[in-house]
Amino acid sequence: MKSLVLALALLLLLALVASAQDVKLPVFFLRYEGGIGTEEIEPEEPAEELLMPSARRNTVSLRVKEQWNDRFTTNLYSTVSRKEYFLQSGSYLYFFLRPDFAWQLTDRIKWSAAFRSKWIWYDEPYADGSPKDLTSLLARTELSLRFPNQLRLNPYVQGVFDLYDKDENTRQTYTAGLSLESRLSGAWRLNGRYRSVVRVPLGGASAVSDRFNHEFGLNLSWDPNK
Repeated sequence: MKSLVLALALLLLLALVASAQDVKLPVFFLRYEGGIGTEEIEPEEPAEELLMPSARRNTVSLRVKEQWNDRFTTNLYSTVSRKEYFLQSGSYLYFFLRPDFAWQLTDRIKWSAAFRSKWIWYDEPYADGSPKDLTSLLARTELSLRFPNQLRLNPYVQGVFDLYDKDENTRQTYTAGLSLESRLSGAWRLNGRYRSVVRVPLGGASAVSDRFNHEFGLNLSWDPNK
């Protein structure tokens, strides 16, 4: 909760620093998503149905977008979702808040950051009776740097802190990445990305194993119409 208060205070501070000329009213986006799954079962009688409902999901999301001026935009995302299994355990409910901002510092530099607090509650505990519930905190910041010749670099860093009710599962994950976008010529475009992910235990009681991942990808496209 403290992290959420700090995130909201930072957004308010940045909004006050940014010029308030031509402030527009906030825009609201409300979305609902639902779904139901079925599972094939062995019938006891030949005339019985082979498919039975297995799970259902309902999700409601709200986004509030505020365009403070031509250079500064904030968003506040909130979502509540419930997934319920009929034929197995694992039903859960989650809720999250995610404020973010994008600030066009100059014509070639944009800074964005996001903060997220997510809470997950499971219907059933672990076999030993301890709860599976989870609080996940995320912080991310990114720069977008535009250079001549249609070259753009996007470095970013991110931290996620998963706080389980069962202390041995708590963990922290850090990600640093870089994406590259470049038009090599009129018809050729190159996109590349790299990220490094480090996961380590969080707290002395955590039994989570260390993990180090290095991931990269390249995409080369050719459009003969350009």
